[in-house]
Parts: sequence; C-alpha cells; structure tokens
Amino acid sequence: MGIDWRMFPMKMHYFLRFMGTGPLTVFLPVITRQKGVPARVVGGIWTVLPFVSLVTKISAGAIADYTRGHRAVFLTGVSLMMISLTALYWTPDLPPPCSDPTPPLTLPPGTLTPSSQPPTAPRSVDALTTTEGGRSEPKARVVFTEPPNTGQDGMATNSSDAISLPCLEASNDGGEVWEVLGCYEFWLLFVCLFGQYCGHTTGITMQETVCFQMLGEARHKYGAQRVWGTVGLGLSAILAGALVDWYSKAQGHQDYLPAHILTAVFLAADLVVVARLQFPRPERKDGAKVRHGAQWWIRVLLVLVSTGAVGVACGLLWTFEFILVEDVARRWQPQFPHLKLLLGLLMGVQCFLAEVPFFLLAGRIITRLGHVSAFFVSLLGFSLRLCLYAAITNPWWFIPVDLLHGVSFGIVYPCFTAYASSVSPKGAEATTQGIFGATFFASTGVGGLVGGWLFQGLGGQQTFLIVGAATGVYALAFAGAHALLTHCRPGAKTAEKGSSAECEGLRAQTKRREEEEEEEAMEAEEVLKRRHKESQITEDGVS
Repeated sequence: MGIDWRMFPMKMHYFLRFMGTGPLTVFLPVITRQKGVPARVVGGIWTVLPFVSLVTKISAGAIADYTRGHRAVFLTGVSLMMISLTALYWTPDLPPPCSDPTPPLTLPPGTLTPSSQPPTAPRSVDALTTTEGGRSEPKARVVFTEPPNTGQDGMATNSSDAISLPCLEASNDGGEVWEVLGCYEFWLLFVCLFGQYCGHTTGITMQETVCFQMLGEARHKYGAQRVWGTVGLGLSAILAGALVDWYSKAQGHQDYLPAHILTAVFLAADLVVVARLQFPRPERKDGAKVRHGAQWWIRVLLVLVSTGAVGVACGLLWTFEFILVEDVARRWQPQFPHLKLLLGLLMGVQCFLAEVPFFLLAGRIITRLGHVSAFFVSLLGFSLRLCLYAAITNPWWFIPVDLLHGVSFGIVYPCFTAYASSVSPKGAEATTQGIFGATFFASTGVGGLVGGWLFQGLGGQQTFLIVGAATGVYALAFAGAHALLTHCRPGAKTAEKGSSAECEGLRAQTKRREEEEEEEAMEAEEVLKRRHKESQITEDGVS
C-alpha cells in the first residue's frame, strides 16, 4: 500500500498541531496553580472553559459555512492558540496569601520616618491601606524583626527593618476567591487561558471539517489521519517533560520556558501547512430546512445525546484520573517513589498502545459494526474502564486497565466525527461538526463539575464506580432506544443501515475513485507525450 500523498498535508497538520499544543495543554492546570491561583479557583476555571465551546465551536462553524472562509477561520484558531499559549509565560504571578510566609523586603537605613514608625515597634502591622468606597484594603504588611533604633534626627537606622510584599487577605468564607478575582494578574492569566481554549475548539471544528472534505467519500480513513495527532501529542509530552526538568534544575521551581518555545515553533510551522492545504471549496446552499431536519432527526438527536454522555465520562477521566492514581498510590505506599514514572507510563499507554492502534482500526470497526453499534461498544468500554478504576488497590494495575482507552475513546471519537460528516447537509459541514463537537466538549465540563462534587463528598473510587455504572446503564438504554426506533420505523432500519451500508460501499466508491484518478493521470500523461512529440516534429520542420 503506497502513501496517500493527497492526504499527507493533513497528516502533517495533525502532527504539528498536537506537537505544538502537547507541551503545554497537559500542564496548564499545574502552571495556573504555580502562578498563585488557589486550587478551587483552578477547578472553577476548568469547569467554565468547556462551556465556551458551545459558543465558539458552533459560531466558528457557522461563520465558515456562511462565508466559505474555512481556511481563514482555521488559521485564526491556530494563531489564537499560538499567541495565547506563548503570552501565558509572561503573565505575572498573583500576590501570595498573607497567611503564607513570604520573605520580607529589607529597607535601607533611614527609610522609615517618625510619622511612619510605630510607637511601640510591634512585630508586624498592616500598612499602606487605602479606602475605596468606605472599605479598607490591606495592601502590605510592615514587619519589624526587633525594635527599630532611631538616630538623633529621629530616623530609623535599624538594618533589620523590613516590609513584606503585597499579599492577599484569605478568609474561610470564600473571601480568598473574591480577592483573587480582584487581581489584574488573574484576569491576564484568564484571558490567555480563554484565548487558547477558543483557538483550541475552533481549530478542532475546522480540522475535522477540512479533513472530511479532503477524504470525500472515504470517511472510514479518518482515523488514519487523526492518529498522527496522537503520535505528536505523545512525543511532545515526553520531550517537553524532559526539557522542563532539565531547564528547571537551577531555577528552584518548574520553569516551562522550553515548553513555550516548542509550542511557538511547532504551531508556527502548522500555520504554514494550513495556509497551503488544498481542499475542495464547499458549496454554499440555503439549506435551513434541510439543516433543521438533519439536526432534529430523531436518530441523529439520539447519537448527539450519546456524544454528550461520552463527554461526561471523558470529563471525569481527564480531570480526576491522575488524582485517583495518586490517592491509590499513597494508600498502597505512603511514600510511593515511582509516582512520576507511573503517570508517564499511563500517558504512554494511552497514546501509543491504545489510541494509535484503535485510530488506525476505527474505520474497519465502524464499517463492520455501523456507527450506532460502535457507539454502544465504546460506551461499554467507558463503563468497564471506570468501574475497574474503582476496584484497583495496587497502582500498577492502572497500566493494563488503561488499554481500554482504545476501546472507549479510540473508537468513539472517530465515530461521532464521521457520523457528523455523514449526516451534515451540503454547505453546513462545519456547522454540524461544531454542534457535535460543542456537545462533546461542553459535556466534559459537566463531567468535571459533577465529578468534583462526588469526589469531594464520596471519594475517588466511589465516584468512578457511580459514573461507570451510570454509563453502563445509559449504554443499555441507548441500545434499547435504537432497537425500538428500528422496530417502530422499518424505513429507519434501512436508513440506519446506511451508516453500515454506506461504509460498506465506501471501499467500492473509493476504489472506483482511485481507478478514475489513475485513468485521468494516464490520459494526462498521453497528452503530454503527444504534445512533446508534436513539438519535436515542429522543431525538425523548422530546422
């Protein structure tokens, strides 16, 4: 089997795009926490961001379909990711909480005047207060390590006089959150995170739309393109982790500058690839009635709801899987020495042993089973995976269980993107992809939110058991609803088999298409030979 050079640029995009985002997106919650954002605010940010996709994914797809400016919207998404992730490095850290021990800022002798010197020289006093609207806000704290000495002119001469840096006043009634929201540093950070997520969701919508436009009728080959994104993600996570550890040895803290450089370089290269992509320009049709019928067609709606159910399970996994692994490891051995190694192995298993083979096989699986049956298998895979997580006591057992990542995510992602492409009316491909993608990513936010409530109240393993059991029940309900629809609407059976029959016919259609392209190439070669021969005859006649 030769290389499909027509799809090679799309493979390059997936590889470069995930090589660019992989070094940072994995570490974004850690970076946010390192910049001084409290843990519960970090959780709130990652609960809010997925809901952004409801607006950005649908609007980006609709704009691209209406203007037929798919390339421009595509480039905008990649550019927004690159700018936001690069700017994130230069956002300032938040002031530390006042309860945290912060190194004092030593003042030179003679800095404190009699008017600013406390009469009894206490250990520390609030200073530099301002009143806005009648409310006093401590901006800093003066700290004296010993009573200040004063000279004849009344100036403080004790070199141990010190003043701490500005700090946030924390309280137990949620005041810490409001103090954080009142910092301009937080909003600079949030703007960068918001921008990268908007670019991320826009880029996903457009890359899937363009990929299916290039594939044409060969939708079953989507997994063979998308797998290069997984390869890029796995390689970039390993490379970035090693470079960050090496660069941070002399820093005293984790410095993610190498990851930011990798992101800028690979996303800049991706911009070049996207700008030169050759894909058919979609037709623009006024298909509002057709689009409405496609969106609310009952079986499409059932698959759309199932996409949301998958998103909830993924949201729980993406947010709490590694936290559960850490909890189990510490219960197994309080000073578990191989935690970082275990987390790295889990990422490697998910990328290279689970996603890669199943993305490559997804086309054949969907062709043989059909979209609905493939959805059912993946839902069962999610259910089994979550329930097994709840039963693990030895942390090393997470490695073989994570092989189910291929049966679950590795099947369902190509499945619902291919399904969205198959049911979208002409001229509304990006809009339909945006609707399915927005449903999935918004549901990941629901999964993180509900998972957080359960995790706090019941613990990690009970949370995974409950969500796993609920996913299994939904899988059975999904299969039962589809069987009922097929029984009640015999015509729908033929239509649904279209997902299977259509896939069965894809190979024949693709083969015919390849034969036609080969014939066209041969005809073009014959024309070139004939023209070359005619030119030689003309030259001979002239001579």
